[in-house]
Amino acid sequence: MTDAAAPPPAAPPPVAWSPWLVRLAVLGLAAVLVAAFATRWDRWIGSATRQSTNDAYLQSDITPLSFQVSGIVRDMPVGDFQRVRIGDPVAIIVDDDYRARVEQAEAALAAADAAIAQFDIQKRIQRALVDQAEANVHGLEADAWRARLEESRQHSLSEQGLAGTLQALQQAQATSRRAQAALEAGQALVDQQKAAFDGIDVQVRQAQATRLQRQADLDLARITLDRTTIRAPADGMVGLRQVRPGQYVGQGSQIITLVPLPAVWVIANYKETQMTRIRAGQPATIRVDSFPDTPLGGRVAAQSPASGSQFALLPPDNATGNFTKIVQRIPVKIVLDDPNPLRDRLRPGMSVVVTIDTEGTAGETVR
Repeated sequence: MTDAAAPPPAAPPPVAWSPWLVRLAVLGLAAVLVAAFATRWDRWIGSATRQSTNDAYLQSDITPLSFQVSGIVRDMPVGDFQRVRIGDPVAIIVDDDYRARVEQAEAALAAADAAIAQFDIQKRIQRALVDQAEANVHGLEADAWRARLEESRQHSLSEQGLAGTLQALQQAQATSRRAQAALEAGQALVDQQKAAFDGIDVQVRQAQATRLQRQADLDLARITLDRTTIRAPADGMVGLRQVRPGQYVGQGSQIITLVPLPAVWVIANYKETQMTRIRAGQPATIRVDSFPDTPLGGRVAAQSPASGSQFALLPPDNATGNFTKIVQRIPVKIVLDDPNPLRDRLRPGMSVVVTIDTEGTAGETVR
């Protein structure tokens, strides 16, 4: 008779982990994770396909409008927060004295024109005097030639003893000398008249220069008169009025601010660790905090040439004191796509959240 089957061998007792070994393993794993995050975190952030930031705001050109002349405000044709078109009058100064200056400059210019016309008449008169003196010289040349012939004939007769007397010869010589002296006087008169003509030319040039000065004075007076009315330099919306009719304003006094809506764009301040793959032309999605349910499209236009801290009033100098590394931010300009469903509702300063698709096609810099 066979013996009964032997019982199966007992399972080995479980390995008992020492609490110290468990703690050591946990600490080792934590150290590995900390080292990985410390050395790879920036690379992981920079290589992400979609880069987002909520440090972003709508921006626009904001133009303060100021008077270039001083005076009393006569009218403010626009109200607070009113839309204006390019060329619309925004503020007008009382311009009576400026109009008087224009009229004064016009009168001075007319006087300069009259002086030039008078000199033209004098030139014509002086030209006639020059012609008269030259004609007189021609007559004196003929008299001198005739006197010289008579002197030569009397001298020849006197030498041959054929006729004539010494008295006739002397008379002919005196006549010849008087004729020559008259000719020289006539030539001197011609030179004098020509010099007077040249003097008038100088006066004409001076009068023309004076006219140019008077014309410049008139142009300046008209420009100053035109500046008594401030006009909108672009389509947009004005802010609060800072002056009222009847108020005196000096040169350079700001009267109102113009925002050329709807021309707005986004300035997104990305961390420098997010800039690894961001390029101009990449598509972006913009969500305005005021309209979170209406995403807007856009594209990266350009990146700032330096971080925002470099444009601060007092840029940081990390070479002094203790150094603490702080992640810098780089402004990125993003233009909105057109058409824009919120075109007439966006305002500069609104907060937005921007997400850039770094896998999108990057083209040339968008303007």
